[in-house]
This record gives sequence, C-alpha cells and structure tokens, in this order.
Amino acid sequence: MLNYWQDEPGAVGVNEMCRRLGVSKPGLYREFGGEDGLMVAVLDHYWETVIQPSFQPLTTERPFAEVLRGVLLWLTEERGMPAGCLFAKMRTASAQLGPATSARVVVLRRDMRGAYQAWFERGLARSEVNAAIAPERAGYLLDTQLRTVQMLVSEGEPPGAVRAQAELALACLLPS
Repeated sequence: MLNYWQDEPGAVGVNEMCRRLGVSKPGLYREFGGEDGLMVAVLDHYWETVIQPSFQPLTTERPFAEVLRGVLLWLTEERGMPAGCLFAKMRTASAQLGPATSARVVVLRRDMRGAYQAWFERGLARSEVNAAIAPERAGYLLDTQLRTVQMLVSEGEPPGAVRAQAELALACLLPS
C-alpha cells in the first residue's frame, strides 16, 4: 500500500513491486492474479484502514461546521503517512488501472459521495447547512473539494493555504 501511495499507483510495475517486497512474480500472481488484483487488494485495505476511520466524524452529532473544520484540518496536517490520499491518486490515474481496480474505484467513489451526502442530510435535518443546496449536489461538491485538498497537499502546496481555499470553496454549504 505504501509503495503505491508514495510513488503513484501507475509508477510501480509488477517487477519493481516484487523486488521491493521480496516476493516472486509467480507468487504475486498466485496470490492476487496479477497487478490488477494486487491493486484491488491494496485499495480495499486502504479503504478499510484509512478512509473508513476518517468517515467516523461524519456520523457524530457534532455540528456540521465543526466537523467540516476538523476534516479539513485532518486532511492538511502531518499524519506520519504519505501526503495526500491513495484513493484520490488512483482516481486520478484511472487510465493506468486495470479493469477490476477501475471498477472498484467507481464503487468506492459512489460510496464516498453517499457518505458525504448523508452527512449533509443530517446537517440539513438540524438546520446547520444551506437548505438551498440539494444533498446530492452537496455530496458531489464535498467529494470534489476534499479530493482537491488531498491532491494539492500531495503536490506539496502549503497546508494552511490549501485549507483556507477549501474553507472558502465549501462556505456555500453553510447557512448565510
């Protein structure tokens, strides 16, 4: 997972991955069926260990604006992991992914937008968000903007500046 996260998903081929991990190519193929299967396994592991825990604050009873600030801080602070998001990188590198990985990215992107939409709907029910915005659009906006934050951070942009721009872009979700 860290190899793909640090070096971009399409930048590390099977031979290099086998060398780095100290495994044989036939062993990798036996275990994962090839590079596409390996990437699906890596993506699923990343989803379970990094993405899903990051969704926990979205399900709390804390106010929407407070959780949004916390999410932006978490995305832009040093966490002892590679910068940015492996899932965002895989979405960007979709042309370099195999069919199984591409299909998994589509499903997980839908799940991610659904989690953002549900979070917005909870805020809507508590009158904490802009009622003029449809929840589906809010989910899409959150997905797009938070992915942008992750990509900018991984490109080395100053975290404070990235966070400030994201706050500006997402301010429309909050009541006036």
